[in-house]
Amino acid sequence: MDVRLGNGIHLPGCDLRLDPRRKVPLAVVSHAHSDHAGWHTVTIASFATIDLMKARKPVPSGCTLIELDYGETYCTDRARITLLPAGHILGSAQVLVETEEGRLLYTGDFKRRESLTCEEAASAKAGTLVMECTFGHLRYAFPPVERVREEILNFCRQSLSEGVTPILLAYSLGKSQELLAILAGSAMEVAVHRSVGVMSAVYGKHGVDLGKYTLWDGKNHTGKVLIIPPNTRLSGQKVEKSRSAVISGWAMDSSAIYRNRCDAAFPLSDHADHGELIEHVEETGAKKVFTVHGFTEEFAGDLRALGIDALALGGGNQLELFR
Repeated sequence: MDVRLGNGIHLPGCDLRLDPRRKVPLAVVSHAHSDHAGWHTVTIASFATIDLMKARKPVPSGCTLIELDYGETYCTDRARITLLPAGHILGSAQVLVETEEGRLLYTGDFKRRESLTCEEAASAKAGTLVMECTFGHLRYAFPPVERVREEILNFCRQSLSEGVTPILLAYSLGKSQELLAILAGSAMEVAVHRSVGVMSAVYGKHGVDLGKYTLWDGKNHTGKVLIIPPNTRLSGQKVEKSRSAVISGWAMDSSAIYRNRCDAAFPLSDHADHGELIEHVEETGAKKVFTVHGFTEEFAGDLRALGIDALALGGGNQLELFR
């Protein structure tokens, strides 16, 4: 199947784009993070993704929405499009495209590890696989999720016991909700930035229990765990007598604490690590793999060493930025 990189993933054989940034006639949006989401003339996405996108930006006039459940298929005159869970954030989807040329699976951002706040990733057989590989380097092997959760809880408990406000630096969408779910049964009080509250309300609408929390007004954090996006902290808002931790897969890097100017770093990621990427390739049975976002050339090389035809569509590392 012909696959091209440019304004998202372009499949010219069926005139379809996956996660384009600029407006196009027909597109599938895999999830609601701002580096993937956008309104198009015809926008195909999961119900939760559409709701999360609406919470940030109204639907423009002239935009037709095609909202799909997982496993539901939408047909154009040249393709069958089916969404599968991606395990990245609420509503995130892999995209199975079936045409006369064959079957293609686009992972979008995904992970295979268990999550408290989103659907477990699925897989599907496909001859062609387009795979994001943010952590597609052999050195990225994340520790067990249960251990990381306990380390985060211990960091918060220890800080509070010393009269210090623990600040967890996490994206407003996805990572913050996972932290709320981790903290929900801990008996610790939690305050969140307004942007986190907006996204969390959509999670609640879709039946995800995030426990109790209050919105941070800039001063009601004493004796509470504070969850804020990293860019909020970097914009100059100060919290006296505090201790901060960044929550990111990049915490695996020894420079994470210094780069984020924080006291601790915990490798809780919503992306697949190197081992998960290999597992996903094997499950799909893909004969041709295109790597996008992240360690594209390194991971494509690892696949070729395993006898799999792989090509990097993009270079450079996709850092987890502020979403």
